[in-house]
Amino acid sequence: MAWRDACANKGGGVVLVPSIGRFLVLPVLLQGPCNGLIQLQINGDLLASSDKAFATGYSWFKFYRVTNLVIQGLGRFLGQGETAWPYNTCKHGPCTRLPITISLQSIDIVRITNITSLNSKLGHFKVHGCNDVVFDNVTVIAPEDSPNTDGIHISKSTGVTIMNSIIATGDDCISFGPGSKDVNITNVHCGPGHGISIGSLGKYQNEPNIDGITVRDSKFVGTKNGIQIKTWSKSYSSVVSNLTFVNLKMYNVESPIIINQNYCPHNACNNNKVSVSRIQIKDVKYENIRGTSAKQLAVTLNCSQVVPCQGIVLNNINLAFNGTGSSTSICQNIKGSASGPQLPPSCL
Repeated sequence: MAWRDACANKGGGVVLVPSIGRFLVLPVLLQGPCNGLIQLQINGDLLASSDKAFATGYSWFKFYRVTNLVIQGLGRFLGQGETAWPYNTCKHGPCTRLPITISLQSIDIVRITNITSLNSKLGHFKVHGCNDVVFDNVTVIAPEDSPNTDGIHISKSTGVTIMNSIIATGDDCISFGPGSKDVNITNVHCGPGHGISIGSLGKYQNEPNIDGITVRDSKFVGTKNGIQIKTWSKSYSSVVSNLTFVNLKMYNVESPIIINQNYCPHNACNNNKVSVSRIQIKDVKYENIRGTSAKQLAVTLNCSQVVPCQGIVLNNINLAFNGTGSSTSICQNIKGSASGPQLPPSCL
């Protein structure tokens, strides 16, 4: 196998997918440790199986325990998700998991450049337990109504950069799970999709904190949310801190700025009991965010009753309602400040 030979070669090696034709690839584990830098040069198209027998499992391509990995080229990962989406019944109860297109687990030093992922069966990229990861000029596309086709999901990883990329999916463009630290997102086009989401958080005990996420110089087009922080209404304790969102453009986004600490989908909390989030959100800065909101309520800052949000800063916000009347904002259980022009008028 080409991967095995490149991995065993002293000094590393190159695995080449030629530009001529399409290549059917069944689910594969590409595992280290290797003896040097491994470069996966994708010049052609890689095609996932449309057979229902391969519409389950954790991932299509899983990279595990590799140091110094490059995935690049003008080729495409064709997930054929349209053949598997009818099997996604997770919103209705226990379900069979569909595979992620590319899973990076326990990887140090990764560069993913010029790659396209189309129509994943579930999420496109998952980054878990990794360090020093860069996505540059990546294109991620799935239909707006495709279920759970998140663009890039990050958890328990440090030093992730996403830049100069286009993400248009049926779910979050980028999402962050517990343990995401030191992440920088620059010049990303998000939409359609559900925006950029920190969370959901607090569902499980002993989740590691989230710290140091920056999103700048990016735009959101026709998304459900812009920047969202969401925690379960009945949650375990952890901390989300040092978040910066600066120079963002919103085009007809339903909820451009939202903190939701009462997240409880699919009636999971429908038991008539009072539930409160125990996630502490602090030191969050929103600066130079402008554009249009598809709903009149453009800014929602709904924080926890027991650990109110602290250090929330709004600076130069201009979000006009794309309809009749003026945009509005709402705040609950929050400590912060506003400066510069504020549209909607700040509730801080």
